[in-house]
Amino acid sequence: MPKDTKADQALPDISDIPHSVFANEYGFYCVPDEYRGRGIPTLLQNGKVYEPRTLRFLRRHLGNGDIVTGGAFIGDFFPALCENLAPKARLHSFEPVPVSFVAAQETMRLNGLGNVALHRVAVGAEESTVTLQIARPSGKKIAAGEKIVTDMEADDQRAISVPLVTIDSLVPKSRKVSLLHLDVEGFEQNALAGSARILNDHAPLVVLESGKAWRNRAFAETLNRLAPKAGYRCVGEIERNGIFLPA
Repeated sequence: MPKDTKADQALPDISDIPHSVFANEYGFYCVPDEYRGRGIPTLLQNGKVYEPRTLRFLRRHLGNGDIVTGGAFIGDFFPALCENLAPKARLHSFEPVPVSFVAAQETMRLNGLGNVALHRVAVGAEESTVTLQIARPSGKKIAAGEKIVTDMEADDQRAISVPLVTIDSLVPKSRKVSLLHLDVEGFEQNALAGSARILNDHAPLVVLESGKAWRNRAFAETLNRLAPKAGYRCVGEIERNGIFLPA
């Protein structure tokens, strides 16, 4: 498990973040006021669900082991997925943006979710420190679209420095993983490279944000290079999420 960082120690308290609590059919969600008016927060404010077909699919195919899902954003997938987890199974997730991380923790508290392991990190192929863009040039917070950048300095206003770790390091070797779900703003390939142990040991069902046929082909090639015995193939796409089934 990643060690605590100075960034972790400087996390704001939820009481210091203006926010609202919204609800839909699955549970309650903490939405920081600075995220209001964006896509996912607006859906939650109106009692709706983000990517409802994908979420229903995931709930039906969680398997009997742990699941990895991320980035977490404000934990909007947590209540629905945790509700259908197998007994003693855990949900492992990650969220590097401080405000989103704290909001996700509050979402966990609001729903009484004791089976979530949430880490304030980004994920990739190897351990390092990276710069994450959290706001546009105008200063407007991105909210759920933050991405790793190489052409911007960390200044705490538009970009922050965050630890990068592998997914393999987040999940103890003793835990069986039956589902890997990633939406990391174009860095899915790097995140997969840091999941090779899990892919080889457990051959989980894999769901990746895609939206393009060529991306799905590239993902399938990467999965089979990392875990050649698993025999992964793309079997469809739901709401821009490619579904990859092991043989």
